[in-house]
Amino acid sequence: VMETENAVIKTLIVEDQRELRDGLTTLINFTPGFRCAGSFRTMEEALARARREKPDVVLTDIGLPGMSGIEGTRRFKEMF
Repeated sequence: VMETENAVIKTLIVEDQRELRDGLTTLINFTPGFRCAGSFRTMEEALARARREKPDVVLTDIGLPGMSGIEGTRRFKEMF
């Protein structure tokens, strides 16, 4: 069954540990109905790309280098 773009939940991942970030990306991409629209090491990188990707879900670590996941979540909420 082919999924249309509207039926797919676009997810952004923000995680500073590469192994975990890569694992989550793989898990999401192999889960029917989901697509990883981007995975980022920092919240700053994710916010810079978010307008273009227009994610439905943001999965973020709380403790990140630079901006925390909590502050980034506030900014995502304001943006969308």
